[in-house]
Amino acid sequence: MDIGELLAFGVKNRCSGLYLSAELPPMIRVDGDVRRINVPAMDHKEAMSTSGQRGMQTFDMALHNLYKEGRIELEEALSNADSRSNLEAKISFG
Repeated sequence: MDIGELLAFGVKNRCSGLYLSAELPPMIRVDGDVRRINVPAMDHKEAMSTSGQRGMQTFDMALHNLYKEGRIELEEALSNADSRSNLEAKISFG
C-alpha cells in the first residue's frame, strides 16, 4: 500500500490523523482512538520510491534529476549519494 492508498483509506474511514513511522505499520486516528492498519510496514526508502508520482523523492532521486538536467556533475552526484552503486546503475541503465 503506498502513501496515496493510505490517505484514501484514511478518508474512507473518516480518520483525523495518519501516522507513519519507518519500520512500523501505519496507524490512523478514528474518534480519538489510534488504530494500526493491517498492512506491512514500509521502510522510508520504499515509501518514497513508491510515491514519486506524487512529487515525493529520495535524496538519490533528486541527485539523479539534477545530474540529468546538467545542474551538477556526475562525480558530485555520486559522491553525495546515499547509495553510490544504485545511483550509478540508475544513471548508466536508466
